[in-house]
Amino acid sequence: MRDYKKLAVYYLKASKRRCAITIIGVMITVIVLYTGLNFLYSYMLQQQKEVRKEADYEIVFLTDDQEKLSQIASDERVIQAYTGKYAVQEWEDDGEDDGRLTQKVYDNALYVNTGHPYRMTKIMEEMTADYDVEAELNWNLSTWYLQDTEEGFAVLLIVVLLVAYIFAIFAVGVIRNTIQMFTMEQVKDYGILRCIGATKGQLAVIIYRMGAVLEITGLLAGVIAGWIVSMILGFIFKLSAGFHIIPVIPILVTYLGDLYFLMRENSKLVTKITPVSAVRGEFRVKKEKLRRHGAGLMGKIFGIEGAYARKSVLRNRGRFIKTVTAMVFSISAIIVVCSCFGMLRKSFQDMEDNYGEYQIQIVQTPSADVDLGEAQSSLPSAEAFRELSRNVSVEESKKIYACMADVTDVEDYGGKITEEYKTKTMAGEYYSRYLDQLHVTKEEARDGDVEFTEGMADSMMRTVRVVGCDTEELDGLDRYLKEGTTKLSENGILVVAGGSVKSWDLSEQEDETDTLYDMTYHFDTYQFELGDTIKLVDFDLFQKECQKVTEKREAEFDKLEAEAKKSETYDAKDEIKNAEGRGRMTQRYVDSKRIKDQLIAEGHYKTYKVEGILDLGAQLFEVNGNCDRQIYMRQADYFALTGYGENDISGMKYKINPESLSTSAVNEMLSYVDDSLYAEAMMMYVSIKGFVRYALAAVLLIFTISSVNIVNTTIGNLHMRRKELAQLRVIGMSRKRLIKTVMLEGVMTTIVSNVIGFVIGIAFSFGLFYYLDMVISVSRSIAWWAFGVGVAASGLIICGSIYLALRDLPNAVVEDLKVEE
Repeated sequence: MRDYKKLAVYYLKASKRRCAITIIGVMITVIVLYTGLNFLYSYMLQQQKEVRKEADYEIVFLTDDQEKLSQIASDERVIQAYTGKYAVQEWEDDGEDDGRLTQKVYDNALYVNTGHPYRMTKIMEEMTADYDVEAELNWNLSTWYLQDTEEGFAVLLIVVLLVAYIFAIFAVGVIRNTIQMFTMEQVKDYGILRCIGATKGQLAVIIYRMGAVLEITGLLAGVIAGWIVSMILGFIFKLSAGFHIIPVIPILVTYLGDLYFLMRENSKLVTKITPVSAVRGEFRVKKEKLRRHGAGLMGKIFGIEGAYARKSVLRNRGRFIKTVTAMVFSISAIIVVCSCFGMLRKSFQDMEDNYGEYQIQIVQTPSADVDLGEAQSSLPSAEAFRELSRNVSVEESKKIYACMADVTDVEDYGGKITEEYKTKTMAGEYYSRYLDQLHVTKEEARDGDVEFTEGMADSMMRTVRVVGCDTEELDGLDRYLKEGTTKLSENGILVVAGGSVKSWDLSEQEDETDTLYDMTYHFDTYQFELGDTIKLVDFDLFQKECQKVTEKREAEFDKLEAEAKKSETYDAKDEIKNAEGRGRMTQRYVDSKRIKDQLIAEGHYKTYKVEGILDLGAQLFEVNGNCDRQIYMRQADYFALTGYGENDISGMKYKINPESLSTSAVNEMLSYVDDSLYAEAMMMYVSIKGFVRYALAAVLLIFTISSVNIVNTTIGNLHMRRKELAQLRVIGMSRKRLIKTVMLEGVMTTIVSNVIGFVIGIAFSFGLFYYLDMVISVSRSIAWWAFGVGVAASGLIICGSIYLALRDLPNAVVEDLKVEE
């Protein structure tokens, strides 16, 4: 027999189960790799088409020379050309200052398409040099043809090949182990073939062919399955993801290239051993000192079966270490990734508490000086509100009824502020300062204006935020209730007596944070008691009076400004002042206090009774319009105070479901609320969550490939030990005890793998926590449940592969006793 190639197919058919497992391992890696590459390539093609719909050109030539344009259009490198206007932004240096940006318009710029869009940059450089003209690429299009930078294509190619090579390492590693098992089992056959005249090259061809058959079969199956997965994903994401040959090329190059070198290594097992040694089976005998292994813990627990299992495991330390290492990596990686996800999830759940039940609120509160129409003019349109409420992440939306009202007595809040809040926060320091400015002398007043100084301090100390709530909203505040009830009676109110601030709101001496983020601190703010009364100035009447005075004040200052402009010494930077020496804003504070004092003196205020005291806990002041001085009342009482109706809203608030957040959903929110700290934080959360999911998918892929290797290696190893197992049967060990003995080898491997993997996983998780806690606010969370999953999965893989090999043990042991005799 001169042609030994058919032996490769014969050997593969002799162990169909092992071949099937190997092909599945290769196929899994190809499915993942081809799906990713094909999906990205399909997306790139779709973007090319979308850009060409808007601007179908690759290069635009800029010159007013018609003759040159005609020559360029007739150039063989151009397949399509048309003329049109094109504007170019240019920077001019006028020699005096920093220069200026100008725009130059070409009325007859030449737009062209070449026959080689993936070489448009090089073609443009050649043609500009040939015709001595200027040109620009269609930058929106060139990006999708990888022409935006000179190294763009090379970098992408290197990245794709690197990723493909990483996948190839896992896939070819599965084949390597399988072929090694075949080689070890058939080495006597190869020795006999050498004895009858087969050359080393002929034997190497057999091994190469076995590897190639397994690899190519797995590649074909993986590409077909990957194409199907791509089409399914394309349907979900509305992308035309058909079959493309381009993504197959890097897969073939890396997989077959890696296979060639690994099969050369495997073939050395056969070609380096002498025919006589191969026939005798001497390749299996290692010259080493005999070691006596005690029964160990396994022997003490499981008796003779456990002792023998321990001896068998330690006899082949190399295979034991490889199996344990593969499992340890997978188990520890799963624990780290799941713990990281748990930390981030818990962290963002804590962050949810910072923003309350309705995390996004778009609100502009009217006040005595700002009427409802002016406040609403700063809000998005009604259609924008409706669009935002239809966002997939929005569970519920509600109208906001809120205004900035004034208490009649500064002591209602100023006399109840806690010492801690007053001294440790910036807001408290401001309140303390304004309290001191309520009664000043001319020497203590700003610019010597007592009335203005006291008016501004009065405005700051008397203003409170009043929110009108329906029954459902009041019931929702029950979770913050410290004392009293949320079931309010007529003219009953809820007051806020505690909440949280970020470290940027702490006074300078109190801010001792050493992290890259701002920490949250809780404070008791005011010392209210149930039954306290708070009097609010009649908001409706106060606002109307302020509007009248504002109109007169603005008319007066407009007149003064018109007269000032007639003067030769007029400077627009100078502030216009009235006869009392006050500007517009200064006079506003004075007018507001005069009106307020007059209304209070005339009895135009409403009295409310504190029926409930709230502590907002982790919810932040100064977000979503909230403040530390906040009063909640029934909507009916709110409408009575303000004179507004149900359609006179101050904004809208939205309850967000973090689990349904996506990048597109957050981007849509940011288009309406670009200054929302919550939406920006959620964008980071979505990005990190996506990264963790990809990391978990990668770990699961590695675990799957490692499992395939373990199953193949275990089954092959037991197949090679069948004579040893038959001898145990002959000396009296029952089939049941034999299965138990070998299964204990798997139990030992499983226990060692999980203990080491769990310890390493926990250690890395704690290290990751301390690192993340310096960058973002995270809560420590260890995925203890992952240990149980690891035990179950590793036990199933290791012990399951042993059981699969042992369940087919023949009852007759004569054939197995003849092995290698």
